[in-house]
Amino acid sequence: MPISPEMARLPGIAGKFYRAGLLPELVGGMISGKSGRDMVEDAKRLIGELEKETSINIFGLENIPKETGCVIVFNHPNMDVLLPAMLGMMIGAYDTSGQKIMLVMGSEIPMTIKNFNEKSALPGSVWLLNRFHRLYSENIISVPTAASRRDFLTGRTVAVRKIMRAIKNNNIVIISPEGHVEKNGVISPVETYHEGSGKLAILATRMGIPTVPVGIWETRNMTNVNIGRPFFLTAKEADLAAIEGMSEVAKMMPEVLRGPFY
Repeated sequence: MPISPEMARLPGIAGKFYRAGLLPELVGGMISGKSGRDMVEDAKRLIGELEKETSINIFGLENIPKETGCVIVFNHPNMDVLLPAMLGMMIGAYDTSGQKIMLVMGSEIPMTIKNFNEKSALPGSVWLLNRFHRLYSENIISVPTAASRRDFLTGRTVAVRKIMRAIKNNNIVIISPEGHVEKNGVISPVETYHEGSGKLAILATRMGIPTVPVGIWETRNMTNVNIGRPFFLTAKEADLAAIEGMSEVAKMMPEVLRGPFY
């Protein structure tokens, strides 16, 4: 069965962590089961290595609400683009307002993907990512994405509770309706979106918590992060809410990359 294409990028990413002096610390922490590591501090150490290959341009940090929590929805380019974008935005948000960003992340490496959303976990990856996510327990919310897992429903229920608690505490929660890597940096077809992101955004809207769209793309050796104005969802159903969120993300991107919203 095929493994996610992103696996081929892992050695290069690991090399950047090594040159930043982070890899031995992270491996040691994962082996010993440590938790609560400061992701912002590590991001500031890693960003220098990433900026050797790409400039990071972030627009619209002022659009992130400072008096309340929010849900950020974003598109999902490959990790060479997404990693510097996420770390740059995390540092910018923290330096601007002291807000903590929490990333909603899949808790396994997908071994096979059919129509984007049908996944099974690569053997050993659940343990590996559990240890990595535990390292950054203050910044990562783990979510099972492979329906074949025994803890699929319970794990997702726990994740929702953590997300709701986070935004109630004025933190920023980041989630991608796509939940998978785009092809050629173009927004994916609407039928591939995860309804879970729509459900979360609906819950946030009912609580008076806004959603903020973020478009991420690459031009030459430049990573672009465009943060839009907060909005409240009008959709009442999860699938339509996910589409509405991605339609707002598309407005933050060049037309050629908007996919179904072009």
